[in-house]
Amino acid sequence: MAKKPKDETVDKTVVTSIEEIGEICDQEAYILFMSGPLQGKLHCLEKDKTIFGRDDSIEIQIKDIRISRKHFQIEKRGGNAVLKDLGSTNGTFVNGHRVKSHELKDGDKIQIPGSIVIKFAYGDAGERMFLDEFYQMANFDAVTSVTNKHAFTKRLDEEFSYAKRGNLPLSLLMIDIDLFKKVNDTYGHLAGDLALSHIAALIQRMVRNEDIVARYGGEEFSVILRGINLEGARGLAERIRNGVEENLMDFEGKKIPITISLGIATLVQQNYASPEELISAADQCLYAAKEGGRNKCVFQLEKDKKES
Repeated sequence: MAKKPKDETVDKTVVTSIEEIGEICDQEAYILFMSGPLQGKLHCLEKDKTIFGRDDSIEIQIKDIRISRKHFQIEKRGGNAVLKDLGSTNGTFVNGHRVKSHELKDGDKIQIPGSIVIKFAYGDAGERMFLDEFYQMANFDAVTSVTNKHAFTKRLDEEFSYAKRGNLPLSLLMIDIDLFKKVNDTYGHLAGDLALSHIAALIQRMVRNEDIVARYGGEEFSVILRGINLEGARGLAERIRNGVEENLMDFEGKKIPITISLGIATLVQQNYASPEELISAADQCLYAAKEGGRNKCVFQLEKDKKES
């Protein structure tokens, strides 16, 4: 019996080395925040010059008091990237050494005294997309797009430590949607998800850029207010409560009224020993607001519970 001719297309395997793949893909410079307010955030350095700092007018804003308004820049020169400190107060460090100017290499760590570490690297579009997606999944709630509980907990730890060291006020709002189950039962879970997004968007519009809005769990949200004392937190909480009450949710042509209850606690004069104590105090106030009839704010300072 004659042998059938071998089908060469079946057995041929093309092997491409990792080095060749790297040469084919579009290698671009990017930075990845390893710690600090933007932890996990990836930014591609597409412009010839990118400035980092606290000022609202610059490309990459880092909302941290330890950052100068214009702290440092990264400039692309041909195929290289050069970091330049812009006369910052606390300095810019690369791999542990303070620098005024430094040609960045793949994998360099840029540090700003405090808790901010930024990795500089080169990568292809697929790698950058993966890191960006990972950042979104790790730090933000899928339904509301605000910070998730995991990222909130890390930020509160950082802000609490910083406030205690500097003897600065730090306020926390705990917010719960009133009768949320009734919205789900009456209009369905799509309406419930829309209600969560509706409330999150309203809260975000009423706070500062540096404030952290998070979905704490279920129908509960939290807001970290850096440098805000009790009176400031009470005023903001009442504006948020009013704003939610006045802005009816639009669902399938129906205007649905929604209200929220809020608990407020403020770290001042070392009155709380840990972030957990601050959360517990705000939670107790939130519970009191719910028990007291809902759609109200209750605040606590130095263990004394009061109602606004």
